[in-house]
Formats: sequence, C-alpha cells, structure tokens
Amino acid sequence: STKPFPGSASRSSWTGEGVVMKFGKVLRETVRTRMPAWSEYMVQYKALKQLLKQLAEAQGRADDAGHDDEEEIADDPLARFTERLDVEVEKINDFYMDRIEEGVIILHAMTQQVDALIASSSNDVPQISAIQRALVSYHFNLLMLQSYVALNFSGVVKILKKLDKKFGTAHRKAYLESIVGLPFYNCAALGQVVEDTETLFARLDAAMGRASARLKVPCAVPGSEAVEARQGAPMAQSV
Repeated sequence: STKPFPGSASRSSWTGEGVVMKFGKVLRETVRTRMPAWSEYMVQYKALKQLLKQLAEAQGRADDAGHDDEEEIADDPLARFTERLDVEVEKINDFYMDRIEEGVIILHAMTQQVDALIASSSNDVPQISAIQRALVSYHFNLLMLQSYVALNFSGVVKILKKLDKKFGTAHRKAYLESIVGLPFYNCAALGQVVEDTETLFARLDAAMGRASARLKVPCAVPGSEAVEARQGAPMAQSV
C-alpha cells in the first residue's frame, strides 16, 4: 500500500451533501479551518497543477513545430517537474521531522512529571487534572500532524497521477518508490509517539482515579470501616 498510515485521507472523506469535492478545494479548506499556521508547509498543489499545465502546453507547441522551443522548454518537462516536486516533498519531510523532534522532547518532559506524581502518591487532583489536560492538547496536536501527513501525501500522489495523464508516462510508481525511505512516508515515529502518549495518559488516568478515591475516604481511626474500604477490604454490614 502507498498510504503512509491507516488514517490517510480517502476519497470518501472528500464528500459533502452527496457532492464529491475536488482535492484542491479540500486541501485549501482543511488548511484554512484546521491548520492555518502550517499553510506555508503544505504541498503547493495549485502551483504544481499550474506548472504541469504550462509544461504540457509548451511541449504541445514544440511538438507542433517539430522541434523543441528552447525559450519555453529549457530541459525535459518531466525532469523539471520532478525537480519542483522534490522541493515540496523535502519541505513536507523537514516539517514533519521538526515536529516529531519537538514532540519527543515534550513527551519526555510530561513523562517525567507523571512519573514524579505517581511516585509521590500525590493527592493533588488539580495538578493531575492540569497534566491530563496538557496531554489531551498534546495528543490532539499529534493527530493534527497525522492529518497533515495524510493530506500532503495524497497531494503528492494525485499530482503524480495528473503528470502521468498529461504526458502519458508511468512516473508515479517510480517516484513513490524513491521516497519510501523518508520518515514522513511511513510515519513510524509519529505512530510510536501517539502510542506512547496514549499509554502515558492511561497511567495518569489510573493515578487520578486512585487519588480521587483516597480523597473521598474520610479521616478515620485505624480499624474503622473507612480504613478497611481504602485498603480494599469489604465493608462490614451494619447490624
């Protein structure tokens, strides 16, 4: 499969009220509404489409004239387009790697906080809740990064499909095979960070549950029903 991870954008997600939306519009709307701060790091799908059109038109004029027009086609159209696409892919991969590096650092810091909190058997529910909220926000950003990768990968695949259609080539398969080793392609690091974050959240959630249970138990003298309940012993029935 050429999808970087199971959550990749699919055609079914580009529909609304029974109308299939063009990918370019989906890309623009998603960036505008969900990740505006990342707009400059998205694949320039529209610009790539325009370049394809220009190259195809120039190639057509050159073919009609029976020779290459050196003023319009300085080199092979396929090579020129691939060079431009390489720039886009490098930009996407660099952005992904920067976010992963930041994410690992943040997760390490939060793991230390959770470890310290659990080790201290703290009853500070507000503090636990604050860390929990930070983890939820962090996890959301990771899911946004997954969407970023899926959307950009789809853009690369679709523009390659248009390239093959316009020039009658079979370049898509070869190009995708050439980038299969890039981190953003397989998303292994992102998948691991997401999994580690969810595991950490589960640990914190369990700690919060224990802290809440302790706070609900009233102060009591040893041997009382309250102490037995805290220790997990069944409460004696009143007689």
